Amino acid sequence: MKYIELKYEEKTYHNESIINKILEKENLFWLIDSEIENAKIEIKNHTLIWYDGSYYNGNWHYGIFKNGEFHGNWENGIFEKGNFKGKWKESNLK
Repeated sequence: MKYIELKYEEKTYHNESIINKILEKENLFWLIDSEIENAKIEIKNHTLIWYDGSYYNGNWHYGIFKNGEFHGNWENGIFEKGNFKGKWKESNLK
């Protein structure tokens, strides 16, 4: 199962097709295209918050990762906790 739940605008969703429509509405196509499993997520103020699950493959563009397994390509955001086994995009800032 790709998604366990999505919290969005004070409601909780469990149906994958409805969750994908909400992600499209929020321009989170990169998450739809990613290989994930058992994701517990929320969208708050147009920001993705990942609470749990496995992110196996894809490019994480932006959001807050609170817990779970991460194996993809990290581009931007906040990684708070979890098991990071992915690739971290190096900053060009010095």
